[in-house]
Amino acid sequence: MNRFEFAFFGLQGEVEAMAAEEQKDVLDKDSTSDVLSDGEIFTDDADEESLRADIEQSGLGIQEELSEYELFAGDEDFYNLLAESARETPVEQPAGERHWLQRLNQYKYRRFTILQKILAVSILAVVSMLLYVLLKSPSGLVAGSGSIPANQSGQTAGQTPVSRASADGSRQVMQAQIQEPEPVLSPTQPLSLKFARDFYLQKDYEKAFAAYNELRQALPAGDELLKDFLQLKMALCAKEAADLEQASRLLTMVSQSRSPAVRIVANYHLSLLEIQRKRYLRARTRAYNTIALIKAVDFDDDWALSFECDCSFLVAECLTRHILLLSSTDTDLPADLWGKSTASSDPFDNLNEAELRRLLNSGTEHLGRGLLDPEIRKLEEQGGLPRFSVTSYGAPVEELLAKFAAGAEIDLHWAFNGALGTDSGEKSLRQRPVSLYLPAATSQQVVLAAAGCAGLLAYTEGEPGREKVTVYDPAEYSSLRQHITFLSEQAISLWQKFVLTFYSDERLGNAHFLMGLLQSQIDLPIEAIAEYKLVANRFSQMSLAPFALLYSSKLKASLRDYPGAREDLKQLVEQYPDVEIYGQAYLRLADATMKAGLNAEAAQLYQRVYNFGLSAESKTASAIGAARCLYEAKAYEEAAKWLARYIDLAGSDKNKNLYSAYFLLGQSNLALGKYQQACDAFQNALEEQISREQYVEAVASLVKGHIEQGHFVEALDALESVRSVALSKEQSFEMLMLKCRIFRMLGLVDTAIVTLRDRAEYISDSQLNAKISFELALCHIAKGNLESARIGLSEILGTVEPGPLAQQTAMELADVCLKLERGSQAVSVCLQLMETNLSKQNKQEILRMLAKAYNQQENYDKATLALSGQWKWK
Repeated sequence: MNRFEFAFFGLQGEVEAMAAEEQKDVLDKDSTSDVLSDGEIFTDDADEESLRADIEQSGLGIQEELSEYELFAGDEDFYNLLAESARETPVEQPAGERHWLQRLNQYKYRRFTILQKILAVSILAVVSMLLYVLLKSPSGLVAGSGSIPANQSGQTAGQTPVSRASADGSRQVMQAQIQEPEPVLSPTQPLSLKFARDFYLQKDYEKAFAAYNELRQALPAGDELLKDFLQLKMALCAKEAADLEQASRLLTMVSQSRSPAVRIVANYHLSLLEIQRKRYLRARTRAYNTIALIKAVDFDDDWALSFECDCSFLVAECLTRHILLLSSTDTDLPADLWGKSTASSDPFDNLNEAELRRLLNSGTEHLGRGLLDPEIRKLEEQGGLPRFSVTSYGAPVEELLAKFAAGAEIDLHWAFNGALGTDSGEKSLRQRPVSLYLPAATSQQVVLAAAGCAGLLAYTEGEPGREKVTVYDPAEYSSLRQHITFLSEQAISLWQKFVLTFYSDERLGNAHFLMGLLQSQIDLPIEAIAEYKLVANRFSQMSLAPFALLYSSKLKASLRDYPGAREDLKQLVEQYPDVEIYGQAYLRLADATMKAGLNAEAAQLYQRVYNFGLSAESKTASAIGAARCLYEAKAYEEAAKWLARYIDLAGSDKNKNLYSAYFLLGQSNLALGKYQQACDAFQNALEEQISREQYVEAVASLVKGHIEQGHFVEALDALESVRSVALSKEQSFEMLMLKCRIFRMLGLVDTAIVTLRDRAEYISDSQLNAKISFELALCHIAKGNLESARIGLSEILGTVEPGPLAQQTAMELADVCLKLERGSQAVSVCLQLMETNLSKQNKQEILRMLAKAYNQQENYDKATLALSGQWKWK
């Protein structure tokens, strides 16, 4: 232990001993003993100086420096006392230490004064009040309905509101579940409906939510309709803030409000939310619940008509979306396919309190008449279809439809399939509640609305007075194809009604386009093309017009009407050069032009698309398209160049077009006489992932390339490699003919003849037999048996069908006749050939043989005309 540590521990022991003794003496004193006041400790400078003097006289001191803050806990005065004592007090206790310890103990035991305690209590009180304000503040938008008592929100009409304590408890439960911060309005901010609406219009949805919630909590317990309205506004704030779960919960609560106006708006927005979640049948049900109550409320006439139009569009849209989802065609659709709503979804804008309360109460008297039992009245006929007034307030759909069917003389059927066909499932469907008010509706409108409100689908057939109505569950089916067809027919019917009812709506073009889309789903291409053309011509300014032309061209191409497809695509690229599908349309125009047989024009179009450079995909597609057109146009050199470009672009991307590219490259090189390059291309084609037919095709071409080079052994090796592949009858025959041809060219004519005759015994097809006979005739020519060849070729001409084989057989027969000096027969055969559709090369060859035949007959004038190309055979 060093000197510093010894001094420290010595001082500590002595001070503790003296403090204990002094404390005992102090406690023994009576109440009149000297006790320092707060002022003496904290403010009396004289006493402070006296205390310092006493400490200086005490003689205590420590030679090593050590911070007082590291040794003791206390305030600044206490540390000052220790510092002075550390500098001046020796190790041994001097006289007067008892007085110093008394003062020190008095200070030590009175460290927390009354003033300090009062300050501490005040601080705790302020903190408590702040916590209380925070806990009692309104819930924010993010916390959601935590600020809305769950019991109170779910109340039905006539229930007593829950107490404030219960509301606070519900709020705390919701806050514990969500555990997110809540926005708080400043207590100094004003609060009114206009104030909350201003927040909403400024897109400050969190503050708008809090303001509406404060207003709702401030309302008296019996004002349920206004509370429902404010909760609806809170839901709309949550929806705009993209808190869809919160919005859905709040909207579901108020969709059961006693106010028809609130229920209408809530169901409309719930329908939009369900569409975002791709639950289209639920969205359709909500849309029908909206339509069913519109006429019950005293809305503005223009707004009500526009809103009813939006809801009718929404019903058809939901069913159409569901069909497209079932058929997996809901992707790659035009962006503006569904249009935009034309009416404001909030009928409560710019209403004062009296007008608002009047609107919230509007319609309750109408629905009240259907509370105990559905009310159905047949109206007096004014000509036309009979109409009915129907009111229902929560009645089961089975009860409502049964009562209506009895009054309207309708034959009602329920058709439920699948799992819901059980008794329990069917019962639950039939018991679904329906609330509607239709003051003047046809029987078809009533059954459609009633079934739609319950999530069902009513199919009506027959004439009025003898109608048959069948109710289906659109979510259940046994055959998907039949189900899609049935739903598509119902959706088309809805769109047709929309077009006829709302004939001035801006979305008529959308309706016609969607009808075309649905008709193409159920194999009605002619009707679909008509709808697309109507959109393109009547609504040419719409963004859907170019898409209508594109879809029309696709259908025409599927019907092999390539000229018609070209017309639509040319109209598209000429009228709409700035649309996003311009490059796609141009490429399809080139495809349709090629399929129409206009290869030269198609090649130019493909090259133009390639030069556009829109994307790597368009460049590769246009490159292979241009190559095919040039190959068909026999521009083999250009075709080979474009094929090389395509192969470079495709790279290692394995696809079916890569095989086609290599195969066409090989064929082009064959035509150009580049036999080795052709064989290399065919070999590359065989390395691709190809079908059996393509494999045999490539091998046959490879063999021909080897034969043209005189590489007969390589050709036979290529044929031998085909043995491991399962071949069809036709493919096996083609391989046999190639092998016999190689045998003949190798001089193994007898081997070829034996092979051909053996196979001819097992072939019954006349055309295949004709090919074998032709190859046998060539073998006879190779052996010098010209007469046998002439007889065989003559027999083939009597059985073979017109075509390339017939032309080749006639040309070989004419040549044999010339060799046998049968000039008249050669002339006859050549004249017959000249009447057929010959290629330029074959035509020149026949004229040469004809001139030779006339020379044999010593008819030199005709021979001269034939040689000069001026011979007229007709």
